[in-house]
Amino acid sequence: MLKKEQLPLLKELGVKDSKHLKDDQIVKIAKDIISVIPYSLLILPNPKYNELQAKGMTQGKIKAILHNQVLVNLHKKILPEKPDAVLIDQFAEEGVYFRHIQKQPEVLRENVYFSTKAEGVHLSVAAASILARYAFLKEWDKLSQVAGFTLPKGAGKQVDEAAAKIILSKGTEVLKTLTKHHFANTGKAIAIASKRKNQ
Repeated sequence: MLKKEQLPLLKELGVKDSKHLKDDQIVKIAKDIISVIPYSLLILPNPKYNELQAKGMTQGKIKAILHNQVLVNLHKKILPEKPDAVLIDQFAEEGVYFRHIQKQPEVLRENVYFSTKAEGVHLSVAAASILARYAFLKEWDKLSQVAGFTLPKGAGKQVDEAAAKIILSKGTEVLKTLTKHHFANTGKAIAIASKRKNQ
């Protein structure tokens, strides 16, 4: 939660749209943010994501549930204070978002607003995005340790090759713990690994 009087501090720390920051800058700024602003963070491990997706849950619904839970957690953390507004970087229409979370045990609805490209609109969203990227980078390092080499980011040929390497050295079940298994890269990696086995 960001207070108005903290805006100059965030600017001073270098907070801006995380797409314009390098990973080493993200790490430095995130460590500073953590020390001055209350926050809540959830990490969805790949096996759990794969399980939810296999049951038919869409990425949009998964994101909505996680967003809502983070907001509920943060509101409990800052009580008795209440924010004047909650701004969500819009990934779904407002009605769709609330439909996705309607069966959750607790739903935060009060003063919730949505904006596309909100990271460039408000420093609070930019700060949240930096914290999310920082958490992603830390998790990525852990996954790379399991894989035994630095995993490439993205979705290109180098990712297919890395996934095939994991299949050949550790098996498909380990790959499932490291990836979102329904992505097209999985099929490509299996084909590459199969071809190499038969060479």
